Amino acid sequence: MLAGEKIRQIVYSEIEKIGKEKIQAMITSNIESSQQYIDIIMNGCIKTLSYESNDDDITIATLCEVLLHFMLTICTLPSERKIRVKTDLILDVIIPNLQSLKIKPDKAIIIQIIKDKIDLNITSQLEFLQPNHENIWLISAKPLLRTKYTTYSVFPNTGSPNFSDIIIHIDNFLKEIRDKSFRFIH
Repeated sequence: MLAGEKIRQIVYSEIEKIGKEKIQAMITSNIESSQQYIDIIMNGCIKTLSYESNDDDITIATLCEVLLHFMLTICTLPSERKIRVKTDLILDVIIPNLQSLKIKPDKAIIIQIIKDKIDLNITSQLEFLQPNHENIWLISAKPLLRTKYTTYSVFPNTGSPNFSDIIIHIDNFLKEIRDKSFRFIH
């Protein structure tokens, strides 16, 4: 397993090969292109990782986390990240924000990055905050079996959404709930 900072360097190295401004301009003009850029960046990172380490699920999940944070930022999608709600529960990402989750859970998504079995075991705690199972989205390296939540994976099989679809799905969700959050344009 590589350290988080090393994974971050690998992700940003791949981003710089394309150009951060180019990615942002293309996705701003067409959110659907986020899928293509996520795939390109992920493939480049996985290729680099295969030379530097064995591709364990924790490393791949951390890669997803770094890339998701980057994409949310350049797409100016409203989100809150790394929110501690209990002493032992940290929410990775909330769309659009914690206030929406508390007031109207149907108008919020919790996104959790599943790096290991411990992370998977805490998913039941998420239901206390988000009673709508469809609004709990999990991200993992490989598909999770027998889960009632929406699961995105880097290496999907049939029936499981691909991680590269997540930004499009977040944008669609925000349109469906008619989110009017203020978005900064970079």
